[in-house]
Amino acid sequence: MSMIHDGAHMVQLESQTDILDGLQMFTRLDSNVICVEGEKGSGKSWLAQRFLNTDKKIQTLSFLICLPTQTAEQQRSVLLGQLLSDSFCTGEETLLESLSVFRKDQECKATIIVDDANLLAEQLLDELAQLVLAAQQNPLWQISVILFAKPNEIDESSLYTDPKPEFKRIAISPLTDNEATDFIDQFVIPVAHIDSDKKKQAIHSAAQSVVNYPANLLALSESHKKPVVCWVKRSLIALIIILLALGGWSWWTSYQARVQDQQTETDVIESTEIKQDDTGTLANQTSAATTSISGAESTLSEDQEDDTLPLAVTDKTLTVGDESDSEQKRVVVPSKVVDALLDGDSPKDAKVSNDEVTSAQASSVQKTNRSLKGDQLTLADDALLAVPAERYTLQLAAVTKQDEAINFIKMYDLDGQVRVYRTVRNQQSWYIVTYQDFASIKATREGAQELPLALQKEQPWPKSIAQVHQEIERAK
Repeated sequence: MSMIHDGAHMVQLESQTDILDGLQMFTRLDSNVICVEGEKGSGKSWLAQRFLNTDKKIQTLSFLICLPTQTAEQQRSVLLGQLLSDSFCTGEETLLESLSVFRKDQECKATIIVDDANLLAEQLLDELAQLVLAAQQNPLWQISVILFAKPNEIDESSLYTDPKPEFKRIAISPLTDNEATDFIDQFVIPVAHIDSDKKKQAIHSAAQSVVNYPANLLALSESHKKPVVCWVKRSLIALIIILLALGGWSWWTSYQARVQDQQTETDVIESTEIKQDDTGTLANQTSAATTSISGAESTLSEDQEDDTLPLAVTDKTLTVGDESDSEQKRVVVPSKVVDALLDGDSPKDAKVSNDEVTSAQASSVQKTNRSLKGDQLTLADDALLAVPAERYTLQLAAVTKQDEAINFIKMYDLDGQVRVYRTVRNQQSWYIVTYQDFASIKATREGAQELPLALQKEQPWPKSIAQVHQEIERAK
């Protein structure tokens, strides 16, 4: 059997081909309950996924991933939602009662697959057994149930149903030594990026001490992975050094500018201290110089001589060429003002208008796919049709009105996280809310367990993208 791990092709395992052929034989010939038993890591989920992808003769397929938090009512609703997707079921009746109402005189060929069946509610196990017994008596029905579980977890003797159906049991055995060797050579070693013969031999030697289950062999690669030089870390270190150097240079430049401004201010003040006579003109000249530095306008007395006064400070903006060299005046900015501007503050003594100082902040907005535009529902038919048919998704809700879908998305704050498509059942439009898409059954199970508890109570169930494509085409 060709096994797949996270979307990548794996080695052909002939020992498990017989298991797959046995499942196909049991489901095609008659209605049966088949229990596939295997230890943890033996490949039960891989077999379930392979069966889903290869058996194209199943007319109706129902797949249930059992979770510890599920109730019997939730598990029943998931199964009925897939078995009777074109009908409305409340989930209050048993599986047999619901199918008897909607498929009484109709042909019904279906296969029900339950993963982690040890978590299946005891009541549901009885209902599945009753359904198989009824199908064996109805010539129009052929219904089989495949339960994937650990050994000795499913006991048909505990059923309340009488008579009890015969359970067909298939055991998953470890890989043969030759298959284990091929598995390591074709998958484990390439995944670990191992190129030395010494490390390859080490993995083969370590495989002798473990049971030849796929999960055990895959775990060998973790301790023998080839160390990869992280150039990203080196780049980050170099970037940090450059930023520190730029920061130091910026601080030194700012410091030098402050020192230069302070020296300029001192020179201006000292230039105002001119020679004065014995009559006390020194005090008046010092007062005029201080007033010019603070930007205030002062009137000089007529008896002061022009050639003994410092140049007045002007608040008029000058540009090159506006005045002759003889008419240009020096603009002095106090060091406090310079320091405040460098620190990003607005000093009280700096006369800066709102028209002269503006700030702009650029931001980039990442566009996301949204299911809602205002109060309108946006369908994602094209996006879902572009998803490969072999993937899976989680169906969160199925409603008959757009308003109900909108309310559901708003209630759980799912805008931008779900995709909605329209289909037709019994000449009535349905709106299906789906959550993401997954490459394998294992990933689908993990996605369901990561949902908030409130959403898990809405009974989400896995759905193949192939079925989604069919339902979208049905609405066209």
